[in-house]
Amino acid sequence: MKRAILYIFVLALAASTALPFAQISSAATVNVRHTVLAASGDASPIGGHYLPFSFNNLSLNARHDVAFDASIGAPNFTTGVFVNDGKTTSAVALGVNPDPAGPSFGSATNPFITPNGDVFFDANGSDTYQSDGKTIVPIVRDGDQAPGGGTLSPFGRITNDHGVIAYNAFLSGSTATQAIFRNDGAQSVAIARDDVNAPTGGVFTFLGSPVLNDRGQVAFYSNMSGGSGDFGIFRGDGSELKPVFVANQSAPGGGTFEDFGNPVISKSGQVAASASLTNSTSGFGLFIGDGTNTAAIALGGQAAPKGGNYDRGFFTPLRINDNGDVAFFVGLTGTASRFGLFRGNSASTTPIALTGSNAPGTTGTFDSFRDFQILNDGRIAVIATLTVGVGGVNTSNNMGIWIGTSDQDLQLVVRTGDVIDGRVLTRLPQFSQGNQFVINENGIAWVGIFGATKAVVYTTVGLD
Repeated sequence: MKRAILYIFVLALAASTALPFAQISSAATVNVRHTVLAASGDASPIGGHYLPFSFNNLSLNARHDVAFDASIGAPNFTTGVFVNDGKTTSAVALGVNPDPAGPSFGSATNPFITPNGDVFFDANGSDTYQSDGKTIVPIVRDGDQAPGGGTLSPFGRITNDHGVIAYNAFLSGSTATQAIFRNDGAQSVAIARDDVNAPTGGVFTFLGSPVLNDRGQVAFYSNMSGGSGDFGIFRGDGSELKPVFVANQSAPGGGTFEDFGNPVISKSGQVAASASLTNSTSGFGLFIGDGTNTAAIALGGQAAPKGGNYDRGFFTPLRINDNGDVAFFVGLTGTASRFGLFRGNSASTTPIALTGSNAPGTTGTFDSFRDFQILNDGRIAVIATLTVGVGGVNTSNNMGIWIGTSDQDLQLVVRTGDVIDGRVLTRLPQFSQGNQFVINENGIAWVGIFGATKAVVYTTVGLD
C-alpha cells in the first residue's frame, strides 16, 4: 500500500476548582498567565485521583472551556472525559460510573468541545457520543446501519465547531469493505465508499486520514486501482466528490505528482498536502488546491526565506488556517540552518523559526520543533527544543513554547525550568502524543510534565 511520504515527526488535570497562577515568563516583553487546571495526584471530581498516564487529549473553545480525558485511580478506577470552565472541573462521561444510576461507557476518551460547550467523545475506542451537559446521546456506534448498505465499525472520528463529525469505518454485510462518512447529528451521509467508483476512474482500495472543515467538507487520501492514478487526495460533501491532487497529474512548477502526505483543509475548502514528484528537478513540494485550481507553496530546491534551499522534504505536522495559510516544517540546505518552520501560501512565505538561530527570550538556539499550531491572524505557536551546550542551555531548560507571526516578533511563552504553581516544568509534549497542544485566539492549552507530575495548563498571552 502506498502511503504518505515526506512526514516524520503534550496534560496535568485539575481538582474540582482551578487555582490560577500568574507569572511573567522568561520572555521579558510578554505577560503570560498560566493556570493549572488539573494534575496527576490531584483529587478528581468523582473521587479518587488523576493517574500519571492521564491527559492524552485536550480540546479548547472560545469560552476558555478546556475538555480533557483522564484515568482515575482507586477507589473509582476508570477513564473519563472532563471539562474545566476556568473555575471548576466537572465530569462529562465515565468509563465506569461509580453511581449505579449513572451511564457507563466502558471507556471515555478523546473529547472535542464546541463553541457552545457541547462535548463529543469516544466510547470503547469506536462509538461517538455527544453531551450538552445535561443529556448524553449516541451519534454513531459499532453495528449501526451504514448509508449505502451494510453495518459499520467506526474509527478515527474528527469533529468541527458545528458539532458535525466525520469518520472512517469498516463495513460488513455489504459490497463495500470500508468508507468515510459524515454525521451532523440528524443523519449520516457517505463521503466515499470502496464499492463506488472514484471520480478519476477505477475503484478506491484504501480510504484514510479524513479532515473536516466547518462547512462540512471532508478531505481524505485514497489508494485506487484502475483509473488515471493509483493514489490521490479528494474532497467531498456527501453530494459531490472532487479530486484535488492525483498521481500522474501534472504538478505546478513542473513534474508529475507521485505520492502525497496527509491533507489539511481550510474553512473555504482549500486542501493542502505535501507530494513527491517524478520527472522534476524538485523531487517534492507543498501544494494547495480546491479541485479546480492548484498552486505550489514550496518546492524542493527552491530558495527559502533567510537563505538556503528547501531540502529533504516536509515533516509532520502540517497546519492550515481559515485563510489558507499553511504552517510547514521543512529541511534546508546551503545554510547554517538544517530545518525551518514557515508560514506560506501561493503568494508569499514567512519564516517563523530556524534551527541554529537565536531563540527569543533565551541565549540559546533552536534545535528542533516538536509541534505547532496556526491561528487565523497568522500567529504560530510552536513547541521547540534548544541546542544543549549553547548559551547556557542544558537538559533542564532546553524546551519551550514560542508564539509570533514571524521570526521578527516571536516571543517566548514558557520554558522548562520555569516554576508554575510551585512545580518545576521539566518537559513539553510533541506531535503524535495525542492532542496535547491546542490553541485559539484567546489562549493555549497544553500538557506539561513537572517531574513526576503531569498537568493540564491553560495559558493566556499578552504583550506589555
